[in-house]
Amino acid sequence: MLPHTGNLKQCNEEFGKLCSEVGLSIKESKNEEGTVASFGGIELDTAEMVIRLPEKNLLKARQIIKHAIAQKSVSLLDLQKLTGYFNCVSTVVPLGRTFLRRLYNMESDFPPGSVHSKRRLSREAQKDVAWCSQVLQTPPKRSMLKRTRDVILSGSDPASTKGLGAFYMSGGETMPQSGTAFSISIPNYLANSKEHIITQEMGAVEQVLLYWGRYWQGRKLIIHVDNRAVAHAVSNRSIRGAPMQVLRRCLLLATGYHLEVEARWISTKDNSLADALSQFHHDRIADIAPQLMAPPYNLQGLGLLTDSNRTSRQARPTTSGVGSHPQLVETRILAGRASQPFVLSPASGTKMGDASLPNLHG
Repeated sequence: MLPHTGNLKQCNEEFGKLCSEVGLSIKESKNEEGTVASFGGIELDTAEMVIRLPEKNLLKARQIIKHAIAQKSVSLLDLQKLTGYFNCVSTVVPLGRTFLRRLYNMESDFPPGSVHSKRRLSREAQKDVAWCSQVLQTPPKRSMLKRTRDVILSGSDPASTKGLGAFYMSGGETMPQSGTAFSISIPNYLANSKEHIITQEMGAVEQVLLYWGRYWQGRKLIIHVDNRAVAHAVSNRSIRGAPMQVLRRCLLLATGYHLEVEARWISTKDNSLADALSQFHHDRIADIAPQLMAPPYNLQGLGLLTDSNRTSRQARPTTSGVGSHPQLVETRILAGRASQPFVLSPASGTKMGDASLPNLHG
């Protein structure tokens, strides 16, 4: 294989000479010359600069999924074949690893050593299988090119059942500007004191994407959190347990907005602005970022955002912004949006050189 601007004969001779010098032999049956070649089960195309599944691998993946859907129950061995193969396929399929977690969870339900015993696919596992089937209807491919994106810096934090707080900066700003932060109170009927802190932290990230993601399309979001597990989960696109449901929604939102999302861990001390916003400590907010307290700000109708169906909904426009969210395949159904944010405003992000969060603790 060679770049599409190269000379095939010349590159072939140079490659053969190099192999001879280091004592390597070329297996002609696997030797592929040109701008398209397969390596490790992935097809590399230097003319289009994309990676994709070879035709035979794509057909095999579809066959495995078709078999899983047709069976009323599957054995542990069948399930391991499915997850093992699709773990390799996830190199080409965006969010591939994210939509294997529920299948991995089902594997752990089988007793040790019972590879041939069968169980019905759980309702959650069926969702992962259906998603894989839908994705493979069109041959998936990914670009090999790494493009430069404008960067948005954000910080978020939850305060148990009290509220969620977040802010963002763009365009090389060293401090968040007026209208680029929110404090959302959580209604009593939605609050869950037993909800794991990781799920709460992930929920704060979700609200950031629901409120502002639509204004950041095509950019890179670096979100700072003071929970290592959340930062690790966003990087790996997977986590065990209940937080996975929220992470899945976050990644679907990011994909819908063409956002590249990166999470970075910072200490609680360095995340004090988001912490103050989540607890409605207006005195602390005024000390750290007084510009966030500047009027005017409108608190009408922009509370905790959710999506109860597959149709986009949009909140009433206000003087400080519009709250809305995109069409999603999987979302959690919640009854209301009665809580109220502190400040909200759409903003455009321009290119940033520095991708680190400035010191915002009091």
